Amino acid sequence: MPVVRKREIENLEQLSGEELEAFLDSLPEQQHTISDLIDFVEDELYENECNHSLQYSMRFMMDNRLDFPKLTSWLNENGGYCDCKVMEQIAPIWRAKFGDD
Repeated sequence: MPVVRKREIENLEQLSGEELEAFLDSLPEQQHTISDLIDFVEDELYENECNHSLQYSMRFMMDNRLDFPKLTSWLNENGGYCDCKVMEQIAPIWRAKFGDD
């Protein structure tokens, strides 16, 4: 039976102080960049359907010359296997902690 690892993002609500700083330091990109990615994906999905890939996330990463493998891996590890899952699994927790910039 595989070991189910708790997603890093699920712990975000309880983090503060040094733990929150350590979490932010461990991210593949800066906090504001991930917030911008979430906003971009949300805007794209408002006008388009998710094709169950990271199409819009990838476009944002390429347009901003981000570290695609690291950021994609982080999204996947936290339930963001496609753009709609980024919005369902990551965005609500992220925005609850950091606001809706």
